[in-house]
Amino acid sequence: MSATGETFFTVIGCMDGRVQWPVAKYGKEKFDARFPDTITEAGIVGLIANPPAGGPDPKFVENLKLKLLVSIEKHHSRGIVVDGHQECAGNSVSDGQHKQDIKASVEFVQNLIDNRVPVVGVFIVNDGNEWRPEEI
Repeated sequence: MSATGETFFTVIGCMDGRVQWPVAKYGKEKFDARFPDTITEAGIVGLIANPPAGGPDPKFVENLKLKLLVSIEKHHSRGIVVDGHQECAGNSVSDGQHKQDIKASVEFVQNLIDNRVPVVGVFIVNDGNEWRPEEI
């Protein structure tokens, strides 16, 4: 359980280390929170939005939901950021498709948690100098 005064938000995103800091900074500002609970997997929005056989693996979904409930119920997460990014090795699709995968993943997560907290989608782009989030 979180201590009094500690504030959290949740990140469901790619494991790529290049995007961790921009997502954390975005979430801290978006949800006025201090700590990110992070759930990462290579190309996670692709796993959620475009799995083989018509739906995400039930064990994956069960594990994801368990982690989300810990973050929401025990850390009192103020919201969830679902992210994807350019140059993703785990979900190597066009930027346009990646954004669609993020949108589909946001919808999936909202349903999974019964809309208990806000869920936003973010696409992280590399502008040549730094990685920066774009809310979608």
